[in-house]
Formats: sequence, structure tokens, C-alpha cells
Amino acid sequence: MAGLPTTDTRTLNTMVTNALETYTGDPANLVDQGGFKVFKMLADAGRIFAVNDGERVQHPVMFGADGESTTRFVGDDYAGAATNNLGTAQNEVLTKALFTMRNVTKNFNVPQTIMGRPAINAITDVQALTKRNLMNMLAEEEFYFLRGVGTATGTEAELSPFSGDTGYDAEKGSMSLLGLMSVGKNTATQKFANIDTQDAGDGDSDWAPQLYQATDVNPTTAAELDLFLGDWESSIRKASRFGGIERPTHGLVSEEISDRLVTALRDKSTINDQVVIDMGGQDVIPFRGINIHWSQYLEKDTLWDITAETTAEHPALLLNLNSLRLNLVYGGEVSQGGGFVKRISDFAPHPTEPKFFSRLEYKYCFSLDNGRRSFAQIEGWTI
Repeated sequence: MAGLPTTDTRTLNTMVTNALETYTGDPANLVDQGGFKVFKMLADAGRIFAVNDGERVQHPVMFGADGESTTRFVGDDYAGAATNNLGTAQNEVLTKALFTMRNVTKNFNVPQTIMGRPAINAITDVQALTKRNLMNMLAEEEFYFLRGVGTATGTEAELSPFSGDTGYDAEKGSMSLLGLMSVGKNTATQKFANIDTQDAGDGDSDWAPQLYQATDVNPTTAAELDLFLGDWESSIRKASRFGGIERPTHGLVSEEISDRLVTALRDKSTINDQVVIDMGGQDVIPFRGINIHWSQYLEKDTLWDITAETTAEHPALLLNLNSLRLNLVYGGEVSQGGGFVKRISDFAPHPTEPKFFSRLEYKYCFSLDNGRRSFAQIEGWTI
């Protein structure tokens, strides 16, 4: 007796959609699996946010005084004549840091032979292809953030986050570390997130990142390594002076700076605690209350000579992950499983190739929601 006919409703379209929603509905888990340095730091700090679709993300800038003077007086002094400073002054807080959202799109290509396979045979390949596409996307975004270009090599670039900024490029990433650390540092009228660093008009002197100078450009001896550690201690302490939220939480350096820091700490034979346990085998170096990470994609370059751009120097950066955040626009309600990467077309055949494609798109930006002045760089190491 013939059995009931079966229908496989798991088409290639639905399989890809399900895979996208599974992987991109939980970006923290995706970056954990992908091993991305900066994105993992953001995920661990809870700094990946779902935001509404729009032209830009904006955050109020609340530096400065509110405009109202305080009045101080002795209580229960019925005959006293306290100076009355109470008034109606209030400075505006409408100045906002602006960050333009970026749209990114690409084709998801599959061989046309996969279209006719039973779903049970195709689903493993579809999941692997989807995950690889997403990992490639995240790798490209990390390159843009670290280097200002979408590859592991090539000339680095300053990228600013708002369409009216110095260094904005509509066809590249949201912002780069070089842009974050340098735009407006030497030229006060240059804008970063639509704010310049001059204390007039639409500017704010508190919008500038910090810049500290290394004592010795290439520390090698024990005495020079002492100065090297002292530069780190001093810079972290000075950059922390703005308070609890506005302080560096992480360091990010080139591989060479990381190696020299390990050497300096190993030289301190009297230190025998968590700072030097397995030192050199860990990717993160805890020091002075922050975790210092390294990236093989940060390289020695004249662009890291922020002051003059003449001497090739290594990046040694202090980041505030209380302020830096990654904003993702989700394709649906996050609670309903919608991911941040959307399919905007069903699979269709390429007109001249034996392949099918579906168009993918996502929208994102980096932003700073607790200021820029708590980011810093130690300049001068030519190791």
C-alpha cells in the first residue's frame, strides 16, 4: 500500500532566513565564536545595542555647567541676610554628538545545484555558508574600526562617524581608531561626531581625546622599562581623572607594545601575583585597573604620530568601553528572534552564471554615549 505523500517545506529561502536569525539574533554569541578582538570586548562589556532604524544615532553632550549658581546659608538664622543667588539661568543641553548609520549590502551566492536538493541534505551547507558570510562581515567591520580600511593590510585611514565630519567616508566603515584619537587633536575646527574641539560656537574643548608622550622611545634596559611602566601608570591615572564612567576601561596596543609590556612586567621579579601569572601566555594583561589587549592588525605607522605625522610609531591606546558602543538595527523584534542581518530578496538566478543569489543587508554604527575625553593615546614609542 502506498504511503502518504510527504512535503518538505524547508526551502532554501526559509533555511537561510532561519540561519540568519539564529546567528544574528545573538551577536554576542556570534562574536564569541568568531574570535573577533574588539567586538568580543564590546560584547563582554554589554556594549552591543539594538536600535531603531533611522538616519543616525545621537547622544546628548552634557559637559559644562548648568548656568545656575548655588546659594549657601546658615539654617535657622531668622535674622540672617544670606546672599541670594537663586535665579532662572539654565544652559541648553541640546548639543548632541551625531553618528551616521551605515547600510551594508552584499549577495549571498549558492550553486544552482543546491536548489534541487532535499532540505535534509542542503541544510548543513546552508548553515555553514551563512555563518561564514557573517564572520566575513564582522571581520571586515573590525578591520575598518582598527585600521580604517576593510582589509588586514593597506594604508590606514582616519574615519569619522558623522556625514559632516572631517574624515567621513560614506563608502567605508563607521569610524576608525585613528579617527577617534586624532581628528580635531591638532586642528580644533575639525569635527568628530559633528562637534569640534574648540570651546566656542558648536565646539567643546572637552570633546578632545587625551594625548600623552612616552619618556623613552625604545625602552630596553631595566631602567628604561621602569619608565615604560611609569608612562602607562601615569597615563591611565590622568585619563581616569574625569570620574567613574569617564575613564579608560581597556587598553589596545600593537603586538610589539604588548611584548614589551610583558618583558617589563617579567623583569619585576618581586611581583608574584595575578599580574604575572602565566605572563606572556594570556591575551590580556591586567594592569593598573584596566585590561590591555593587543591586535596583530594595529601596526607601526607615521599616522600614529598624532603630533607631527613624521615618525613611525606604535599605537598604544586607552579605550573607554563605558562610552564606545556598537549599534545594530534589527530586522524584527529581538524578542521574536529577528536578527540584524536581513534578507531583502528571495533567491534568484544569476543571468549569466550557474548560481543563485539572495541580497543581504545590515545597518549599524559605532557611537560614543559618554564622551570622548576619556579616550587616550601614549605617543612616541618607535620599538
